[in-house]
Amino acid sequence: MGMEIDNDVKRDEVESLVRQLVNGEKGKELKSKAIEWKKKAEEATSQGGSSSLNFDKMVKEVLLSK
Repeated sequence: MGMEIDNDVKRDEVESLVRQLVNGEKGKELKSKAIEWKKKAEEATSQGGSSSLNFDKMVKEVLLSK
């Protein structure tokens, strides 16, 4: 999900896309997705989260392999 701009960009096209992003439905969708991904990242990196558990597992495997 995102906004696309062609190679040959005109000022009014950029303005239109920025307005859509700031005021439009597409901008609301992008903000909602960003908030969702932020929550997922916080959960994964918190104590007991998937990233935390995988990191602990990797460290134990590296230390035990010596």
